[in-house]
Amino acid sequence: MVTSQLLAYAALFFSCVFKASSLDTFIAAVYEHAVVLPNATLTLVSSGEALALMNRNLDLLEGAIISAARQGAHTIVTPEDGIYGWNFTRDSLYPYLEDIPHPQVNWIPCNNPNRFGHAPVQERLSCLAKDNSIYVVANIGDKKPCNASDPQCPRDGRYQYNTDVVFDSQGRLVARYHKVCTLLKCKTTDFHTCGDSVAVASTRFEMFSLSGTFGTPYVFPEMLLSEIRLAPGEFQVASDGRLFNLKPTSGPVLTVTLFGRLYEKDWPSNTSSDLLAQTLQIMLAVIILVAYSLRG
Repeated sequence: MVTSQLLAYAALFFSCVFKASSLDTFIAAVYEHAVVLPNATLTLVSSGEALALMNRNLDLLEGAIISAARQGAHTIVTPEDGIYGWNFTRDSLYPYLEDIPHPQVNWIPCNNPNRFGHAPVQERLSCLAKDNSIYVVANIGDKKPCNASDPQCPRDGRYQYNTDVVFDSQGRLVARYHKVCTLLKCKTTDFHTCGDSVAVASTRFEMFSLSGTFGTPYVFPEMLLSEIRLAPGEFQVASDGRLFNLKPTSGPVLTVTLFGRLYEKDWPSNTSSDLLAQTLQIMLAVIILVAYSLRG
């Protein structure tokens, strides 16, 4: 599920940028931080407490957005769950949600923050995009009312969506993607994919080059064509770490990715002790078999 969500997130992001911009190339920043988490995610808090927590994470995002814009980035992708965290129940998550309208309404929250009700998070993201003339991609929560006429409507009368949003360089909401909605079902949370799956692309590239700055020497490339097909022999990694194509792509490109791997942050491994235990078990089994054969 995580992989498909990330593919959808990336596809949404690049689609919005290419459609909304006449640039042949653009600079994108991808940012991640240690999310400030609530003290207790299972406890219901007030909307004011929820907003205070989200503003602490937005303060961190603000610094990254300003820095990216100053370095010439045209867009910045912020972290998954980067504004309020994770491990909530359906009810304890509710104070962190806002009503996110469809982008067709042509709304700049920074200019008209209360047009669709109280939306301080959307207002702040919009203003950060507008004030720094940069596209901002963020992950927040949406809420939508429903009623008994909808057979899928949860008992509490609302849908809750894990949502990706994009604000353009003028602060306008230009994309909203409902990734996953949570539905209450017999006191357990059932997850249903609400957005369209992203597996098909239509854009071909004559040439592309992707590079990034990583805090690790372990960086792994990946290129996927439309319908999630691998592209062996169609790309190469240069000595400076750039990922580029060797020839025009044989099909539409779905994703081009560089993954940085921080092995030193893995949990301490018990590989040696596990191997010793397995060896002892095998030896014990052999001894038992030998003993039985000698008795026979």
